[in-house]
This record gives sequence, structure tokens and C-alpha cells, in this order.
Amino acid sequence: MRVQFLALVCGALGLGGEAMADVETLSADSAFQMSQKGELILIDVRTPSEWAMTGMPRDSVGATLQDIDFVARARGAVYGDLEQPVAVICKSGNRSTSAAEKLASEGFAHVFNVTEGMTGHLGSGDGWIKRGLPTDPFNPPMR
Repeated sequence: MRVQFLALVCGALGLGGEAMADVETLSADSAFQMSQKGELILIDVRTPSEWAMTGMPRDSVGATLQDIDFVARARGAVYGDLEQPVAVICKSGNRSTSAAEKLASEGFAHVFNVTEGMTGHLGSGDGWIKRGLPTDPFNPPMR
């Protein structure tokens, strides 16, 4: 209770640091078009086994949410420019929601969530694959 009160007081006085960016949503079609125009970086937060099964969205960056260095990998994908818009995608929109919130809380200014994901999500859309959007094969790193 005491921490909540202090957070409320600090927020009211403007002492709470930078405000967290809002996470917006995008359709798979929009995410693809924007990434192809260089308007955003698309980050696939699924696992390597999922990438191997379906491929990765064309020109996307893989950074699993379970990676200890997830935020660092995302920062690397935008070359440290936290003003660069990013969109996150997963299988059906659940992990990408968490990933988008994490990136926004870490200072990324323009974060989008592809809520329909790769396979579709009820009420959000058909998904990247069913829409016929292009994928790149996943080539695991050599050991």
C-alpha cells in the first residue's frame, strides 16, 4: 500500500520518470507493408522450433521472449534508436502482447502488436500465414 501511494504521489508530481509508451495494434497486412517500406522493424517472439515449422515473417528479426537478453536483442534490431517503430508478432497474439508491453516499459517509443499473429486469433484476424504473406526460412545457427 505504501509503495502504491508513493507511486501515485510521484506520478502526480511528475517525479516518476518517463511515461510508458502506448502499445498500438496492427494487422498482419499492415505490419508487412510497413516493414517492407522500412517504416518499422518486425520482431518475431516465437521459439526457434516454431520458426522452423512455419518460417519467419519476411525480413523479421527473431528474439524469443524467453531470452534473457530479449530487450538487448530488440535494441540491437533498431541499432539503439528507441524512436524507431517496432512491431512484435507471435503465434496468436498472446506472447506478442507481453513483448510489446515489455518494450514499451523499456523506453521504446513506438510499439505495435500484431494481435492476429502468425496463425490467427479469434476476433483479431486470420494471421500472417493464412493471409498468404511471405515468410523466410529459418536457418538455425551452426554449432
